[in-house]
Amino acid sequence: MLVASSRRPRLATTAFVLFGLIGSVDVARAEDDFTLYELLDPASHQFAITYDTTTSGGRGYYFNGIREGSEATDERVMNRGTGQELEFEVIDGVRGKEIGMPDRVSDDAHFIMVPLADMGDDAEMRLRIFKTYRDAESYWSEGDTIIFERSLGIRANAVVLPNGYELIESSIPVIVTTESDGRVKVSMLNDRDDALQVRLVGRQLAATPGGAR
Repeated sequence: MLVASSRRPRLATTAFVLFGLIGSVDVARAEDDFTLYELLDPASHQFAITYDTTTSGGRGYYFNGIREGSEATDERVMNRGTGQELEFEVIDGVRGKEIGMPDRVSDDAHFIMVPLADMGDDAEMRLRIFKTYRDAESYWSEGDTIIFERSLGIRANAVVLPNGYELIESSIPVIVTTESDGRVKVSMLNDRDDALQVRLVGRQLAATPGGAR
């Protein structure tokens, strides 16, 4: 049985990716996007994010938004086609508008900006972006349970629970599998035109004699 959250879902004020911006800003192919959320120690309120996307055509910049209210660390960017680490810069909305973002972008917004190499109009680059968020409004614990509650704008997503936790509630249909290290993986598909409101509840498994779970 699904239980309604006592917290109101918080909508993102900045999308993960800005599409179709003019000038030097690259366009992403949203149908190829995938985000993996790996929930870390519940006491830390942190989750590691791996985001895959494909860019195409021209020369310019690729922007990946940092969610308002989330403290980002450990950012890295790589070219999935070559495995090469790519240079990037974390910028605010003021800097973004100087290089082509629309005026509606907030000055206080923050983005990972990736300079792109020269590419032909039909060329593609597959990017993988790593970052770790600390966000107590999206990930917290209550007794022996953990709650992950977030609006997800990307089409394909998966959330991996910490080791020793099982999934007991989900606000949406999901596919539940187990990783090779025993962690529970919860996969979901957003077939909507807007953000998908997700609430997952995990419960810590009872310890067996000897301390193992």
